[in-house]
Amino acid sequence: MKQKKFLAALLTIVATIFLVACGAGKTATKTADFQSITQNQRDFRNHFEYQGDKVIKMKTTATILYSAYGIDSKEAAQSLMKSQGAEEWDNLKGVDHKVDYKSDRLVETTSIDLEKVDFKKLGELMPIETADGKQAQYISYKLTKEQQKELGMKEVKDGKFEELK
Repeated sequence: MKQKKFLAALLTIVATIFLVACGAGKTATKTADFQSITQNQRDFRNHFEYQGDKVIKMKTTATILYSAYGIDSKEAAQSLMKSQGAEEWDNLKGVDHKVDYKSDRLVETTSIDLEKVDFKKLGELMPIETADGKQAQYISYKLTKEQQKELGMKEVKDGKFEELK
């Protein structure tokens, strides 16, 4: 449960940095990766694509060992994920969500295309807050990067992620 709550908190933090600004001009697309890993338990990875200060795509990959949940089978993991509402992410325009159940772990991947997603519907799944209560228009990469570091996520360079054991 702690890992799922951490993932929810992570998505909530990212959502809280939505800004109410007009779209930035087109610039070169850059990427950034962040990771938080607890060996023998979980591995959270966040990938961001951004132009200027505007995040255009984000992908969260959570790999969690069944033993971290106190369970020991794919079937138990499927039941747990269903009870936690994992299916609510399915069929949302601009969101690609899947859970892959392996022999000893699950891998949950959520990709969000922020240029296609319906922010109102996204807000039903994760809190979206703005300073003045208006509909968010984009996510600030600068604030996202700061929040990732505050959460203890480490920036990963050149795809050199630490592997979960």
